[in-house]
Amino acid sequence: MAKNLFLLLILISSLIVENVLAKEVKSLVPVYVYHQQPPYIIHLDKQTGLYFDFVKRLNALSDDYNFEVMFIPRKRVERMLESNSMNGILLGVNPKWFKDKNESKYLWSSVIFHDRDEVVSLKAKPVEFNGAESLSGMVVGGVRGFYYYGINELVLAKKAKRIDTVNEPNLFILLLKQRVDLTIISKLTFNYMVEQNDWQNDFHLSTIPHDIYQRRILVPRNMKATYQPLQQLLGKIQQDKTWQQTISLYQ
Repeated sequence: MAKNLFLLLILISSLIVENVLAKEVKSLVPVYVYHQQPPYIIHLDKQTGLYFDFVKRLNALSDDYNFEVMFIPRKRVERMLESNSMNGILLGVNPKWFKDKNESKYLWSSVIFHDRDEVVSLKAKPVEFNGAESLSGMVVGGVRGFYYYGINELVLAKKAKRIDTVNEPNLFILLLKQRVDLTIISKLTFNYMVEQNDWQNDFHLSTIPHDIYQRRILVPRNMKATYQPLQQLLGKIQQDKTWQQTISLYQ
């Protein structure tokens, strides 16, 4: 009897361990990001910022996937997409940035959050934006590899000049050194940098922003199997009080 009981306990323990391990094994999904700027990414090595908080919440809500943030430059993103070699999803982007307004080239998630790009200039030399043509003859600061609707076309037509830098925080320096007349900076980054550097009296925001848009997730078609489970998770996270409290800290 004791021997049978012992064997039964071993069998039960084995089943419990197998069940726990099965739950712990999740499919790894790289989450690529190329916006290396606060507050989306505050410290890459320390894994702090809005994107990291978002992915941590996704992992907490998912039983099947382990999402992992990986930073890669925009140019590499484009090469991976062109060669159909992207083995993950791309966070915080919009269809028009990837020439996919009809959403036919890639699969696109529902909205993560709303954002806008501000036209920023010095208070001493304010610029009001009223369409790309209103910037004719000016020098625009931008991030290398970033597409700015209307402005890219204006520069190609040689109606304006563009000076690029590696990230949005550096655009503030271009302005302060008066190397550019204006620049395009996301609202969240502008708010964060101004607060951190006490620049409240240095910059002017155009009444009309350059763009108002939704940040979403690009899912390459070779990752189609991940798309529907991801959509279900996004439905959960939009109703998640913890996430709502988190994102409110950045806005």
